[in-house]
Amino acid sequence: MPSFVQNGPDIPERLLQAHEEGKVVFFCGAGISMPAGLPNFADLVDRVYQEVGATCTDIERQAYNNYQYDKVLDLLERRYPGNRIAVRRVLPSILKPHYRKKNATRTHDALLNLGTDHEGTCRIVTT
Repeated sequence: MPSFVQNGPDIPERLLQAHEEGKVVFFCGAGISMPAGLPNFADLVDRVYQEVGATCTDIERQAYNNYQYDKVLDLLERRYPGNRIAVRRVLPSILKPHYRKKNATRTHDALLNLGTDHEGTCRIVTT
């Protein structure tokens, strides 16, 4: 099996062929942005709670412990004064990338390259 980088994972020939035919879609989580200083989903939730000065209710903690971070934020938005708008107002400061960090966009660049077929169609799904 071929590999894109020395000592990297082996890529099955069928996957390479499917990619060439435009039949591969890349699904990426928040972790790919961590080199740019952005938080993963759990850290995002922690920072939102910190910024708004809230603590988890029992049901929110249960969802958090079950890795249901979107549910945690939804529950917070429903009970927090000002609801969705008030909670989301803190996101720009938390989600501000640090482009000058070394390799900040290296993973993004690689994904754009891998996720774009020879006709220029990009097939990436991300959070």
